[in-house]
Amino acid sequence: MGLLYYISFTFLILLVRLGFCRVSAAVDYVIEGKAECHYLNGTQEVRYLQRYFYNQEEQVYFDSKEGKYIAKTEFGRPDADYWNSQKDLIDQRKAEVQTFCIHNYGVAETSGAIGRKVTPEVYVSLMPHDDPKSVQHMLVCNVYGFYPSGIVVKWYRNGREETEQVQSSELFHNGDWTCQILVMLETEMEKGDTFTCEVHHSSLKTPHRVDWHPEISESEKNKMVTGIFGFVLGAVFLIAGIVMYIKGQKAIRTSFRGPQSEHFLHT
Repeated sequence: MGLLYYISFTFLILLVRLGFCRVSAAVDYVIEGKAECHYLNGTQEVRYLQRYFYNQEEQVYFDSKEGKYIAKTEFGRPDADYWNSQKDLIDQRKAEVQTFCIHNYGVAETSGAIGRKVTPEVYVSLMPHDDPKSVQHMLVCNVYGFYPSGIVVKWYRNGREETEQVQSSELFHNGDWTCQILVMLETEMEKGDTFTCEVHHSSLKTPHRVDWHPEISESEKNKMVTGIFGFVLGAVFLIAGIVMYIKGQKAIRTSFRGPQSEHFLHT
């Protein structure tokens, strides 16, 4: 089912106190609850999920499409069985499609979040390698500042798509209703290669492409710098030689003309 809009609300709740989870005697643990609204074609079809996690592992969730709680692990099965036996609780969860999801859709629509589109910024960089002699390099395509979150990022080398050595980070949600993602390509490089990061997003009429070319090696850089320095130094000596030559010629002409002028004065 395609999701045109997706809103996730994370909240901290006292699951243990409410009897939603039984916790072992572990000293450190994290309990999390999430309520999610999935929309298809606006509010024509809405799916509501209420999910419960223990130490980042989902244990049990309510699915409005199924109309009941579903256990993800054996740890969450007793809770799912108990909650499903509570008719009033199930009716309340089903009603949250209207009271929670559709209500918040209206709020988001009024605030401009629904239909909002922000084009991504794309920056390509080379990640420093611990071993300077390694033939493998890591290129990073940083795609940031875009909304909504749905995005596709592809890597190309000399016009051919790379798929085997591509890794992606998780999607980062910024506090300003924009997102960011990093997509890495591990590859060998040769002089003359062209690497391209291509981004597909609903805010773009055509894919956004950013090309990156390998820099010349350090030895070539040093040779270039030495050559430039030698050229500049040679030019300085050449100019200095020309200036000295011109001054010398002036001095010769002056010394040659002086006695003649004096001779004519005495005549």
